[in-house]
Amino acid sequence: MNQTRRRILPLVLIAAAGTMALSACSGSANGTVSAGGGASASASGSTSGSTSGSTSSSTSTGQPTQSAGSSNGGSTAGSSNGGSGSGTSATSDSYAYKHPCTGGQLTVKASYDSALGVTKRLIEVTNTGSASCGLTYYPSVAIDNSATINTTSGTPETVQPAVPGGLGGPPYFPIYAGAHAYAVVDLDPSHATSGASKQYNTLSVIATTELPDADTVNTTITEEGSGGGNPYVKSPFLGLYRSTVTDAVSSAKG
Repeated sequence: MNQTRRRILPLVLIAAAGTMALSACSGSANGTVSAGGGASASASGSTSGSTSGSTSSSTSTGQPTQSAGSSNGGSTAGSSNGGSGSGTSATSDSYAYKHPCTGGQLTVKASYDSALGVTKRLIEVTNTGSASCGLTYYPSVAIDNSATINTTSGTPETVQPAVPGGLGGPPYFPIYAGAHAYAVVDLDPSHATSGASKQYNTLSVIATTELPDADTVNTTITEEGSGGGNPYVKSPFLGLYRSTVTDAVSSAKG
């Protein structure tokens, strides 16, 4: 019987655990998440139904986007723009805080940008809907050994990056209609190869932790720009959503 399991756990559950260290080995590694025991670690969806992510290198650092707290496209608080809600604009932070983003109004792309460095990957989320909505502070991210995922036996080899602590609860990160949110994951912040692993070859991303596994976007990890094979993964770190690439890179420094 096929095993179904949730591969991306809410990162808030591991934020207090600190950075995950991987040891070089041919099988599983320290920090591997094994899902499948309880209801909170399973899902009815599988990655075969997920949308493949883009690996375009055309992203430019510092791209200006709508910043939190300002209006989108010149709309002022109190306007409707396709939304509703007791005098609160659908293009406002307060509206976004009350309306978590749904999978249908978001697109997700994970890409390599040479300007960021070989160990970093850029996650870009776009609100394609007509109203603002709220993302969680950061996306749900897993770094997988694809050969061990969605198999009928064995343990899936998955590591989740550490995230900034001390965030508390909502409000969410607001993203206006047509705007972008950026997050950066550093696969190997130390750039060390000792104790690192090259067996993790897929970056799995869900835009917000409240969405199901069916909304996962999978992107193959390759060593872009120099040689072949996968980059090393060791103690990865994920920054917070930010409205510019430059700020997202800064957040990913840990």
